[in-house]
Amino acid sequence: MKNTRRTHFASIIAGVALLPLCGIAAADPGAGVGPYLGGSAIYTRINNDFVAEDFPDDDDEVDEDRVSWKAFGGVRFAPGLALEGQYIDFGKSEGSIAEADADGWTAALVAGIPLGAIQPYAKAGALFWDIDARAQGPINTFRYGDDGTDFFWGLGVEFAFSPAVALRVEYERYTLDGDDIDTDIDAASAGLRFSF
Repeated sequence: MKNTRRTHFASIIAGVALLPLCGIAAADPGAGVGPYLGGSAIYTRINNDFVAEDFPDDDDEVDEDRVSWKAFGGVRFAPGLALEGQYIDFGKSEGSIAEADADGWTAALVAGIPLGAIQPYAKAGALFWDIDARAQGPINTFRYGDDGTDFFWGLGVEFAFSPAVALRVEYERYTLDGDDIDTDIDAASAGLRFSF
């Protein structure tokens, strides 16, 4: 299933890469179109709910706040409109008897309102996620693994320092709805976007 998900994501990225058919890839960053890359530090509030039947304790939630990172890239094919992919490392959340480690890839449409140096925007798309967890029982350790695809959304604002560099501040909401573990993640991030 993981290979299928990665193949699907690679197909999406290939589709995004084909968008510059009309010379978008060679466009001037000042024109508001073209490819971009960036990275952000993210502060996440994670709630893991272990729903597996053999979970060893009645207290089946792990709540934790943590700092992690993400990388993103995309193609802006009109001012304020882009297709974007991200890799997100959600990090490891730990409780008294359990821990979970999650990451994922996204593919999303980003739509904004160009207001000169400031651009508010919204994004929505698919999160292709993977989570590994373990819980310590009275005698042995239980291991769980889930992956899947779920909807995610976000809101943000970009502050342009120049046509090629902008500060990006975002809030995103992710839900990882699995067979053994259900996870809700609220993520606030700040990072830089570089246009080419």
